[in-house]
Amino acid sequence: MIIPKFLKEGDLIGVTAPSFGVVDPVDIARFDHGKEKLLERGYRVLETPNVHTADETGRSSPMMQRVMELGSLLEDDRVGVVISASGGDYQCEMLMGMDWDFIERHPKWIQGFSDNTVLLFKITAEHDIATIYGSNFGDFGMEPWHRAVEENLEFLEGKRTEQESFLMYQDGFSERETGLEPYNEEKVVIWECPDGDAEFSGRLIGGCMDVLEWYQRKGIVDMSGFTGRYAKDGIIWYMETYDMDEARVRKMFEGMSDDGWFEGVSGFVFGRPLFYKGGDYREVILDCLKDYDVPKVFDADIGHKAPRMTFINGAKATFTVTGAKGRISYDLSG
Repeated sequence: MIIPKFLKEGDLIGVTAPSFGVVDPVDIARFDHGKEKLLERGYRVLETPNVHTADETGRSSPMMQRVMELGSLLEDDRVGVVISASGGDYQCEMLMGMDWDFIERHPKWIQGFSDNTVLLFKITAEHDIATIYGSNFGDFGMEPWHRAVEENLEFLEGKRTEQESFLMYQDGFSERETGLEPYNEEKVVIWECPDGDAEFSGRLIGGCMDVLEWYQRKGIVDMSGFTGRYAKDGIIWYMETYDMDEARVRKMFEGMSDDGWFEGVSGFVFGRPLFYKGGDYREVILDCLKDYDVPKVFDADIGHKAPRMTFINGAKATFTVTGAKGRISYDLSG
């Protein structure tokens, strides 16, 4: 597993828009404040031209422009990491134009969540480059920074290898007036492990279930190489959903299991679902995964209900769940 170089003094932080562009004035204010906050930490931000553009569908730019602008940041030696400007619905279009040999020649930390699973998951699963499932760039624009944002930057700098779960979370989206608002923390974080406290280790892989289900259904990602290389280490799957229903969840897990995606699994970690529809979420998943006698954790700090921990695809990770709280410890040696 290739662990990209960490941010160092003088590096630029690259931002591009692989799906939606950031065009709402409130969101732009948040984005600009994020650049100011990072400048205070010694990092200038380099935006690609599509960051603040969007067509009538919400696409930031045509598919090949998105591919080329991502490539420009990866090729630029001044850029230390690349963070997605936003999520969206159209990143899958980029797969038709991606030069995967180019990606392997220019390994860098790429970070985002939601629709960004499209690139992050494939880059790690098929090309052995670690990626980060964490906040999109807008979260750097809140005032003050949440601990999640502070620690995210520390991970990117290589100064942190552990992270504790948070105290409170935001139960969905909230309206902003200035763009600088912090998370609206309204509910207590409770990590649930049906079999009691647990500790388990393995290579971390996963993302947004809405995208993972699409990958499995289309059959356009090859998990056999990843499981073949890392089953001996154990594999921890993490997932969270934006908008799935019970039928899709059940069919997805059936397909993943039949296709061998869960070979070598040592644990499952699920984030808080956003717009799930159907029977009890936990009970449905427990039923789908009843043949896998490994720990299963629910309501972890990952996904659409912020704050988000920094989940590093491809890294060796140890999860410790005790008293409804969780901790991740990473071995980032490769």
